[in-house]
Amino acid sequence: MFPIKTLLVVLQAGHDDQPAWRQAQAWARVLGAHLEVLLLVLPDAHEALDLAPGLEEAATRAAETAHRPWLEQLLREAPPGTGQTLVATRHWAETVLHECYRLEVEFLMIGEYAEGVAPDMKPLLRKLPAPLYIARRPGAPRRFAAALGIGAEDAPHRLVNHAALEHLVALVLKFRGEARVLSALPNPVELVPLMGDAYAASYVSTDLEAAYRENLGEQITRFGLAPTALVVAAGRPDMVLPELVKSEGIDCLILGTVCRTGFAAFWLGNTAEDVLPRVDCDVLLLRPQDYFDPN
Repeated sequence: MFPIKTLLVVLQAGHDDQPAWRQAQAWARVLGAHLEVLLLVLPDAHEALDLAPGLEEAATRAAETAHRPWLEQLLREAPPGTGQTLVATRHWAETVLHECYRLEVEFLMIGEYAEGVAPDMKPLLRKLPAPLYIARRPGAPRRFAAALGIGAEDAPHRLVNHAALEHLVALVLKFRGEARVLSALPNPVELVPLMGDAYAASYVSTDLEAAYRENLGEQITRFGLAPTALVVAAGRPDMVLPELVKSEGIDCLILGTVCRTGFAAFWLGNTAEDVLPRVDCDVLLLRPQDYFDPN
């Protein structure tokens, strides 16, 4: 994860006290990263209008001109050397992705959008160009938690856990915070329709919880984490993780993202997308394809 050279924060126009802006400055300082600001606004024309190229260009220029004073005012409190990009666009996720690649961003931060004006996040989540931090609270996090899954021993699964634990340890050290490792205990009853009666029966015949905890314990021990950092509860990850986040007072939840099908999808596939709307803490989304298989 470290060092991070460039951190890009995506801001909302007209919002003076954005958690993402406060957090971006704190993270850039702690990580020693160069800070870039991206402000995305809509062109000054109704979205339904089919404008001629010249009119669309004029609407784009007008929107950028109208919002530039606000951006310049905001950047007066920015660290020296902070970069800025103002773009009028109707394609939020695609523009963010483009700017990430253009600026060679190594850490991306966005804020929480109000209901009804939220952009479509799925293209960004599924083509994650860099670790993505969703800032919902103004203060820098102190209690971090990595969400671990188990249920498939393939390399992508191991990478999800490895990436989450690697970031957990690094961030706890950087922010002098506390560490937790959260996980959902598989329910044998729910395995039957996914894997068949025979597989479920053999799974139940073992001491499921003991084996599960032992596996997770071995993983966190390799990263120097104490057994007391592990918190496990029974149920589906998309239901259990939000409950554990609340009970453990987590400020930042670290999740790996992998698109899967079948049994693996049950535990990991779209967990990040399912968990996001159910937690009110900050969330750090990781793409495991950036990591080599630790084994």
